[in-house]
Amino acid sequence: MFKADYHVHSSFSGDSGESLNVIFQHAFDLGLQEIALTDHLDPDFPSERVIFDIDLPSYFQILETYRKEWEGKLSILTGLELGLQQHLAQDLDHVLSDPHLDFIIASIHCADRGDFFDETYFDGKQKDEAHRIYFQSLYENLKIFDGFSVIGHMDFIKRYGKNHYGKDHCELDYNLHMDLIDEILRLAVEKGTGLEVNSSGYRYGLGHAHPDSIILSRYRELGGEIITLGSDAHRAEDIGKDLDRAGELLENLGFRYICGFRKKEPLFYPLARLRVHLAGD
Repeated sequence: MFKADYHVHSSFSGDSGESLNVIFQHAFDLGLQEIALTDHLDPDFPSERVIFDIDLPSYFQILETYRKEWEGKLSILTGLELGLQQHLAQDLDHVLSDPHLDFIIASIHCADRGDFFDETYFDGKQKDEAHRIYFQSLYENLKIFDGFSVIGHMDFIKRYGKNHYGKDHCELDYNLHMDLIDEILRLAVEKGTGLEVNSSGYRYGLGHAHPDSIILSRYRELGGEIITLGSDAHRAEDIGKDLDRAGELLENLGFRYICGFRKKEPLFYPLARLRVHLAGD
């Protein structure tokens, strides 16, 4: 059976202080078979609050040391969460083609030179406009970048904007943006790119994973099959959280498989067996 978390951050990420020792021990204690370290690499991030940079040679070397130490007990995958911005396409080619990487999440954490988290992105924008620009930016980046494995936490823009839009900030009009969402999903299927189902939406009180089921259903209708499950944990205690709920959602939507990765090649595992195992039934 396949039990894994494919979105985990460590002290290599600018927004996490969790040690690798604690992460791997906790993953092992949970009974995970695999864990993908996906620390942030987000060059030219438009904020001084945090630096999303990684010394990649050191990162690769240290993960290889841990991989040998945990061999036979826990499979450790070398991954990245890569922040896409169009002007960085040529600068990131060497990262996307690096042979050390098993798995790359392609994410958008900023647009219009504004940060989603500190909400500078939302300045001067109506909510629907802000959401529209997010999806447009994601689409434009996906057109020019190649070599990543899955699209990260698609639609997570709805987490942000509370200071601008109040309690309605997390309401996203999917029908209004479905034309762009369709283009994104069609391009993903064409490129052989997957979607991650990011369970952190449950932790943030949204009541669903990222992306919402309307996006996942459409991806499946368009022929998409590559799906990974990740907690987006920045603390060891969040590793594996709500992956069972996300797996149940996928099965209810008609997906049959969940994916792992090796050297950016997807491996397919039966989803039904995964959900039963995660739930402990």
